[in-house]
Amino acid sequence: MEALILVAHADDETLGCGGLIQKLIKKGWYTRVVVLSNGVLDVRGKIEDNRPGLQAACEILGVSELKQMDFKDQRFDQVPMADLANSVVQLGLTPDLIVTHVDTDLNMDHRLTCEVAKILGRPKQKPVSIIGCEIPSTSFWNGGPFPANYYVDITDEIEAKILAFKQYENELQKFPHPWSERGLKLLAEYHGMQCGLRYAEAFSIIRAYEGRLL
Repeated sequence: MEALILVAHADDETLGCGGLIQKLIKKGWYTRVVVLSNGVLDVRGKIEDNRPGLQAACEILGVSELKQMDFKDQRFDQVPMADLANSVVQLGLTPDLIVTHVDTDLNMDHRLTCEVAKILGRPKQKPVSIIGCEIPSTSFWNGGPFPANYYVDITDEIEAKILAFKQYENELQKFPHPWSERGLKLLAEYHGMQCGLRYAEAFSIIRAYEGRLL
C-alpha cells in the first residue's frame, strides 16, 4: 500500500501527521512526503529557511522519499490551480491514501493544497482514501473546531514526533503557543481523551475506503 503525505509547508508533515507517518511506515506502507512550498518563508520580516528542518524531521520520522516543490510560501493563491495540481500529477504517484489539509483551515495555502489532493485523488483508476490533518493553530483558529472524525493512536510515536518538530528552529515556540513541546503533547492528550487513548492524532475523513486507511 502507498501513502502520500501532501502538505503545503515544511513543518506541516510533522505538526499534522508526524505520528501517523511513523505508524504507516511501521506497518509496511510505502510513504512519501510531498511539500508544495519551497521551504523559504519571507513574510515575517526576515528570511527563514525551513529546508534543513524538513530534511532532519523526515529522517527522524523514517521517511525515505521526500519531494519539495518550488511554490512560494503563503502565495499559493497567486498560482493557477491547474499549475499547482499538475505539478503533483506529473510526479506519477499512485497512492492508496492521501493525507493532506482540511478545507476549513485558516491558512489559504492549506486550503488550496486540500483542493490539489482532491484532484489528485479522483478515483479514476482505483479508490483513493483522502483524510485531512490538523495543524495546531490554523486548523482551529478559523472560527470553529477541527472536524475530527478519525483518530490514530500515537502513544508510541509522540516523543519522536516532538523531536522531529524540534528540528524546525524557526518554528518551535514557547508554551502556550500550540507549536511548543508542551502544546503538541497537550493536543495529543486532548484527542486521546476524546477517543479513549493516551495520545492521539485527529483527522477529518474526506473520503475513505475499506483497506485504504491505517
